[in-house]
Amino acid sequence: MSEKLNSNNSRVNLSKNAKVNIVALGDSLTQGVGDPKKSGGYVSRIKTQLQKRGYKNVQSYNYGIAGQRSDQINARIQQNKNQLTNQLRKANVIVITVGGNDLLQSLQKNALISSDSAFEKNMDVAIKTYQNNLQSLLSHVRRVNATAPTYVYGIYNPVYVYFPNVTKISQYVDKFNVITSHKVKQYRKMHFVDIIALTYGQFKTKDQREKLENSNKTISINPFNLIELDGSQGEINNYISPDDHFHPNDKGYDFMTSQLLNAMKKNNDIK
Repeated sequence: MSEKLNSNNSRVNLSKNAKVNIVALGDSLTQGVGDPKKSGGYVSRIKTQLQKRGYKNVQSYNYGIAGQRSDQINARIQQNKNQLTNQLRKANVIVITVGGNDLLQSLQKNALISSDSAFEKNMDVAIKTYQNNLQSLLSHVRRVNATAPTYVYGIYNPVYVYFPNVTKISQYVDKFNVITSHKVKQYRKMHFVDIIALTYGQFKTKDQREKLENSNKTISINPFNLIELDGSQGEINNYISPDDHFHPNDKGYDFMTSQLLNAMKKNNDIK
């Protein structure tokens, strides 16, 4: 059962002399896929940022596994007597990436359905499944650790710059983000971290996006097979890795880190 009292505590929780144990769990965004430094994406970066802010004893633990859905991340926690749950109990900061694979696999599964009504019906089932799995995941995190400030990232549309007029993908990204945001708010000291800006990369303004959407450029591949793109010209989105046209690059993980850091400051969990 969720705690429906998610309030922002005005007290700063972590002093700069305290030991800061950051436990990050989730999918490839936690693992750090696409990070050219191969240093663990946002996990190593948030540790560095806290050290720069004067935190003297910061430890980070990365439990990201590429490809995992919400139910698979949850299953790892429910094993109980493993390294992940042991570290979760000791954590005083928890960070989670979840939802991207739930959505991607659902879209891939239903991509060839020509009937809009059948597609939407199947996606409605996928949405309900994600909602229930996320509820279970967050509940189990709180059973293991009832007090640590917990930050849950949203998801983004990595293919937007190539397929700006394929609106269904962005629509379902938005729907999944609404679900995640609402579920997170039901738990004390849990916070949603918005990274939707990764969708648009350097196309930050409405005018820039309209120009992109009105361009005549067409790409004759499936939106879910970006690996087929010619990587010799790099990546159109300046925040996405040219290796797979999907995961964040150095700039993308820097952005994720800055969003997390801003959320920690906003919620008074760090000085």
